Parts: sequence; structure tokens; C-alpha cells
Amino acid sequence: MGINKNSIAILLCSAFISLLFNSSAVAETVEITYENQGTTTTLDVRGPDIRTGAFELTIDGDTTLAITNDNSSHSLNTWDATVNTYNDIQNGAGKHNRGRNGKTKYSQAGYLFTLLDFSETLSETAKKYNALVNYVIWDIMDSVPRLNNKSDRRTANQLRDQARANKSFDWSTTMLVYTSNERLAGRELFASVQAPLATPIPSALFLFGSMALGLFGIATRRRINA
Repeated sequence: MGINKNSIAILLCSAFISLLFNSSAVAETVEITYENQGTTTTLDVRGPDIRTGAFELTIDGDTTLAITNDNSSHSLNTWDATVNTYNDIQNGAGKHNRGRNGKTKYSQAGYLFTLLDFSETLSETAKKYNALVNYVIWDIMDSVPRLNNKSDRRTANQLRDQARANKSFDWSTTMLVYTSNERLAGRELFASVQAPLATPIPSALFLFGSMALGLFGIATRRRINA
């Protein structure tokens, strides 16, 4: 029985599409460099004041503003990180994704992330609000020292209430989680989604492509010799 060239082409295309959509994406790794304090400001807390808000960084050479999700040191020069999307976190990725509440923590933090102002210049009031939003994110993900200022505590409590009401928030279109690959750094950053991540093509697709070309060649030869 002869091989129909069109039929083979259709079968190959169908198999290729199926393999493409059923292949798991490989997490992207980027290089992050701390640049400066951005629009951060200090908060008055028990113990030494803490600086928080949006720091200026470069991610693979692109300048951006980002926040940390804990109060560890931010000035780590250059380090490598894995880019985690919403789906990655749902599948267990992330530094703070432990126990039942791991995904909930990221959802609450993702909601608060939408309240941040990432303008390059901010008023002192806006800087303070950003800092308090970031402070509450720290509190959700880990722990923070107590605020000394009553007004700041009131705002922080209001933000906590908003976060609790959004424990299933889908932040997939607004935020990316950058998890350090360096054991000593042990930190994470949250930054805005700037553009869709390129999905790496698994090596299986290249193997499949070679097989497809071979089969197509066989079909063509048989048609010529028929």
C-alpha cells in the first residue's frame, strides 16, 4: 500500500503540536544585579530601622523595580535566580512554599503586590505606603519587627485584612517570583510581569523534528519511484 504524502504531513503536524503542548516548560534562570535603593524608605520599628519598598535592579540587563519578600539584606551584588510563575508556585516552587499555606501566602502577597506604585519617582507619602505594603508582605511570608508608629500599625493592619480577603488571588498576569539559586543568598524578589516568558523548546522536539524529516524524505522517494 502506498504512503500518501499529505496524510503523513497531517499526522506529523498533529504529533508535533501534541508534543509541544504536553511537554513541561523548563524554568528560566536569570542574572540579577542590585543597583540602588530605588524608591525605598525607612520604617520605624523596634530595633534598627528597616528600609523597604521598591529597589532598583537589573534582571538580565533590563532595569526594573522590585521588592523583596523578607527582610534579609538586599545588596547582594550579582546573583542567579530561577524565574517562577504563578503555575510554578502552584506546583510547589518558591522559597516560602511550605505546608498547606504556602500557595496562600504567595496569593496574599500577589494581591498586595498590585497595590504597589512602581513609578520611578514618588512622593514621601507614596514611598511610605509602598514600604508598608512591603512590610506586610514580609509579615505574611516570614516575620517582621513591630512598628513603633501607631498610624503605620493601623495602615498595616488594614493591609493584612485586605490580604486575608484575597487568599486565592490569581497574580499570574501581574507578578513573577525570582528565587535565588545561591545557597548563601537564600532570598526571593517579586517583580512585575514585563513580557511573556519564552517557553524553552524541550530537546525531545528536536529529536522529533529529525524523525519527521526522515519520514517525510521516505514518503517523497516512494512517491517519485511509484
